[in-house]
Amino acid sequence: MKAVWGEHAAYQYVEIYAQWGDVPQALEWLEKALPLRDAGLALLKRDDLLDPLRSEPRFQAIERALKFPN
Repeated sequence: MKAVWGEHAAYQYVEIYAQWGDVPQALEWLEKALPLRDAGLALLKRDDLLDPLRSEPRFQAIERALKFPN
């Protein structure tokens, strides 16, 4: 996947690593997805695959930066 899509699939990598339990790698890709304006970020608030990341301060900081409505 990385060979074909590279950074353009950043959000999908976040989902994969979160489900594998690799929180540091998932957060690293999430931080890459933000400046890339990855379209998947629109799903951040309701994506169940990201539940393992929700308690992480780095995740919460990105969620705040996206300024989702309450």
